[in-house]
Amino acid sequence: MPKSGLTRRATLVAGMSTMLLSSPMISRAASSKIVIVGGGFGGAATARTVMALMPSADVTLLTDQKQFWLCPGSNAVIAGLQPIEHIQVGFEGLKKRGINIVYDTAIGIDDNKREVRTQSGGIIPYDKLVLSPGVALDYSSIEGMTEADSQVIPHAWKAGPQSLILKQQLEAMPDDGLFIMSMPVAPYRCPPAPAERACLIAHYLKTHKPGARVLILDSKDEFPFQDLFTEAWEELYGDILEYRSIADDGLVRGIDLDSRTVLTDFDEIHGDVINIIPPQTAGRIAIEAGAADETGWCPVDVTTFASTLLKDVHVIGDAALVNALPKAGSTAASQGRVAAAALVADLVGEQPPTPNWIANCYSLAGPDYGIRLGATYILEDDHVVRNTTDFSVLDASENDKLADARYADVWLEQIKQELWG
Repeated sequence: MPKSGLTRRATLVAGMSTMLLSSPMISRAASSKIVIVGGGFGGAATARTVMALMPSADVTLLTDQKQFWLCPGSNAVIAGLQPIEHIQVGFEGLKKRGINIVYDTAIGIDDNKREVRTQSGGIIPYDKLVLSPGVALDYSSIEGMTEADSQVIPHAWKAGPQSLILKQQLEAMPDDGLFIMSMPVAPYRCPPAPAERACLIAHYLKTHKPGARVLILDSKDEFPFQDLFTEAWEELYGDILEYRSIADDGLVRGIDLDSRTVLTDFDEIHGDVINIIPPQTAGRIAIEAGAADETGWCPVDVTTFASTLLKDVHVIGDAALVNALPKAGSTAASQGRVAAAALVADLVGEQPPTPNWIANCYSLAGPDYGIRLGATYILEDDHVVRNTTDFSVLDASENDKLADARYADVWLEQIKQELWG
C-alpha cells in the first residue's frame, strides 16, 4: 500500500535516532565544527540529524542558492500540473534549529588544514566535512553542445529555472510538433525520472496539442521498471509516444543547434523542442577536491559514508559511489542520517550504529496514475543489499493507481517539512 514506505521510513529513522540519543556518548560530546556542502535532501538531513544528536555542535550548511528546488515533482511543473512553488523550499526552518546557513559556493577544500574555500573569499574551518554536491552534467560525449547551450536545449535535470525553460518551450511548441527527449546512460540522478517526464509531456500534448508527439531516445538497452511505464504508455498515450533503445538507434551522438536537429548513429531528427539529459558525474566540488575516482563518482565506506580518499570527509547523495543504492532524494536523506550518526560517533570515540537506508520514489504516468517504487536496504557482509520492496504491480487497479498518484503529493509535502521545515 502507498503508506507502507512512509511508515517503514519513519520507523527506521526513529530507531536510529533513539539509539543514538539514548547513548552516553552524546552527553560527552564537545562542540565540534561540522560543515555541510549542499542544501538538498542529503545536506538538510545531515544538518538536522547532527543537531538532534549533538546539540552542542557548530553546524554550518553551505549552499549556493537561497532556495532549493526539489527534483521530485519537477516533471509535474514542466507539464503544467503544479506551480514552481510546489517544489521550492528555503532554509529558514534550518536556521531556526540553530544551523548556520552560508549562501556561497564552495570552490576548494584543503583536507590537511580542514578548510573549505568559498567563491566570496571566505575560509570555513571544519572538524568534519560532509559533501552533498549532487551531480554535474557531462556534455563531452554530445558533439556540438556544451552546458551553456542548456539555455536553448534544456536538460531540466536540475530543477528550478531549467524546469521553467522547458515548460515555456513546451507551451510554445507547434500543435503538430515533435518533442525529443534523451535518456541518459547509467548511473544518473533519479528523480526526476526520465520515463515519468515522457509520460507527463505526453499527457500535456494529448490535452493541449493533440497532433504533437514524443520521441524518447535511450542510450541504454532498457531502463528501470520499464514494464510498469510501458504499460502506462500503451494505456494512456498510444502512438503519441515512441521509444527507441540504443539497439534501435537511440544513442544521441550530437546536436545541430542551428537547425534543432538531433544526430544519432543512423539518423538526423528535427525536434521542435529538444530535451537532452546528458551523462552525469559527482558534483564539481567533489571532483575538484579529489573525492572522486576515475569513474567520476566518490568511493565511500558504506558503513559511514566516509570518503576513502579524503580524511574527515563524508560524501553522500548522488555523488557517492554506492551501486546498490539509487541516486534518489529519499536515499540521499537516508545517507545523510547515516553519515551524521557516524561522524558524531567518531567525534566522541564510539562505534557508528549499524546503518540502513530507504528509497521512496513516486512517479506520475498521468495525473491520476501513480507508480510506486519503494525499497529498504541493509548492510550484509559489508555490502549494501536490498532488504524489502514495495513496488507497484502490473495490471494494478484504478483505485491503486489513483492512490499512488495522490500519495506522491502527500509524500512530497511531508519530506519538505521533515527536512527543511
